[in-house]
Amino acid sequence: MNQSVSNLKLAERGAIISILTYLFLSAAKLATGHLLHSSSLVADGFNNVSDIVGNVALLIGIRLARQPADRDHRFGHWKIEDLASLITSIIMFYVGFDVLRDTIQKILSREQTVIDPLGATLGIISAIIMFAVYLYNTHLSKQAKSKALKTAAKDNLSDAVTSLGTSIAILASSFNYPIVDKLVAIIITFFILKTAYDIFIESSFSLSDGFDEHLLEDYQKAIMEIPKISKVKSQRGRTYGSNIYLDITLEMNPDLSVYESHEIADQVESMLSDRFGVFDTDIHIEPAPIPEDEILDNVYKKLLMREQLIDQGNQLEELLAEDFIYIRQDGQELDKDAYKAEKELTSAIKELHLTSISQKTKLIRYQVGDTIHTSIWRRHETWQIFSIRKRKKKKTKNEAGIIPDLIFHVYFATLLARTKFPSVAEPLPATAGVTI
Repeated sequence: MNQSVSNLKLAERGAIISILTYLFLSAAKLATGHLLHSSSLVADGFNNVSDIVGNVALLIGIRLARQPADRDHRFGHWKIEDLASLITSIIMFYVGFDVLRDTIQKILSREQTVIDPLGATLGIISAIIMFAVYLYNTHLSKQAKSKALKTAAKDNLSDAVTSLGTSIAILASSFNYPIVDKLVAIIITFFILKTAYDIFIESSFSLSDGFDEHLLEDYQKAIMEIPKISKVKSQRGRTYGSNIYLDITLEMNPDLSVYESHEIADQVESMLSDRFGVFDTDIHIEPAPIPEDEILDNVYKKLLMREQLIDQGNQLEELLAEDFIYIRQDGQELDKDAYKAEKELTSAIKELHLTSISQKTKLIRYQVGDTIHTSIWRRHETWQIFSIRKRKKKKTKNEAGIIPDLIFHVYFATLLARTKFPSVAEPLPATAGVTI
């Protein structure tokens, strides 16, 4: 915010310089023209007066644009800068059509340009001065990132070309080349109207919330470089003066916590501000669709295969979490390394059942021989097993299923309560699990 206000203050300097230059040139041309009865100098002096009006409008627009946001203007007053550019383009249209009218009258009446050496000399001097002001304001507009000052610079160039064209027409007439006068007038008219049209289109495009699609493509490519973002679902951009506002919808892994998602959104905002100068970014986060192989029926098949691998002692390093716990039938607990050391081949899995505790947590029960296996699988971007419990199959239904499972669920809840999952800054180790 402070930087944008500072840029507008810098842009005011360029508008003030333009106004002072036009005041000096118009006063010199009008005084000299009336003193020496030079109609061309008087006409050029009044043309500079209209330029003063346009630049005053720009200066007022820039000053109003840097007013802070208020109750009626929550986004600030930045768009007044675009409105000032639009007013300047209308003034330039008026000047251009006025030159066009004079040109058509001269062609129809076959009027010859009056040979006025003094007017030609002052025209060349005026062109040099205005071209210097144009270069200065162009440099300043890039530094201040000001559309209004860029518009003022284009107006300066238009006046420089007009003054130079008038001098060329006078010199050509003195060498008996009247056709050059008509050609130069047509070229000047086209240049002024083309410049006015470009400014009008650019300012009206911004005022109507238009935005460059190529910039949105650049933003999307940069955003997708940030890890854990699945997709840029939508983008909307608009400009308030020289400030860019973005509304972005991102899809992220549904396993991410609110804190993790918010941290990633902050990374996106900082990147867009630093790399592209985006003034304000509003980000909405949606969960990315769960992949096809994580639908419940598919998860059943995947976890069945992994239970078989674990029971057979295969791929234990990849499938077992680092804080894995194995509870033997006698109640003894084994960690990952101890379990891997004593694991032996067993018979095939029978009667596997999958219970969905939550979207990210599944309970697996199956029978191997006369032993009932109960295990907990949890998905935090990848599926990992967190606990296995074994018990002998008994004849009584309550003893065989309900009561032990209730006890296991209480144990599971305690286990998850003490489990700390990795944050964005601490990704899961490659050996802690396998992607499903």
